[in-house]
Amino acid sequence: MDKRTEFISKAVEITAGVIVGYVTYIVSAPKSNLAGLFGIMIGLLTTLVVAELVESYRHSQDISKTNHHLVNLLQKIGERQQEVSDFAQILRYGVTTVPRGQFYDVLLELLWRIENGVLGANYIDPDEGWGRAYGELFTEIQRTKIKVNKATIRRIFIVDSEEEVNRLRSVIDTQKEVGIRVKYIFKRKIETTSMLKDWTDRLETLDFDVVDSKYVWLTLLDKNRKIKCGKILFSKEECDLYKRVHDYLYEEAEEIR
Repeated sequence: MDKRTEFISKAVEITAGVIVGYVTYIVSAPKSNLAGLFGIMIGLLTTLVVAELVESYRHSQDISKTNHHLVNLLQKIGERQQEVSDFAQILRYGVTTVPRGQFYDVLLELLWRIENGVLGANYIDPDEGWGRAYGELFTEIQRTKIKVNKATIRRIFIVDSEEEVNRLRSVIDTQKEVGIRVKYIFKRKIETTSMLKDWTDRLETLDFDVVDSKYVWLTLLDKNRKIKCGKILFSKEECDLYKRVHDYLYEEAEEIR
């Protein structure tokens, strides 16, 4: 409260006491001096009561403002804590590398944390990835994210043969039904298209997911396209690189017929 408001508040308190005391004195004094003194006491008490009421109101306003600031502060702390928690949840599996034994658990957490969308490319052996029970669970989580978060999810299946396309057909159909934008591309096309080969040679793996444009989840594969480990890249440069490669691949990929 500024000095001007403080002065007006005190003036009102005193004026209220004087008016009440004066009216009580005028009414009571003709009857007896004691009654007149009682009127003056009533005036003084009125001043004290009004002052107490004003102070109580002022304190309640201050408390309300303090609570409002406290709520905002706690909200900001909570948001920051959530960000720290998100990274802690990821990094508790290792600095950036996730061993095969914990691969699916970490991937499950990452999928649940999707906010805006995923740009994915998969070269994992179908029986190692989408052919497992986890594959159905991952698809259902993505269905939820598309429906609830309005997330945009694009996925490219990189395959070695037409037979592999047929093996993935039911998976692709299901993903399309839940709202995932799905295409496929033959690896030989990548290797024989100079622009695609040039860009994909810069990648650590052909199996990756760019999540919310914040980080990249890599699935590192052995020569049989089985999972060796997972890896997380956080830098903006890495995100931009994998997003760009995904765009190039998606443009050259085909819709399943």
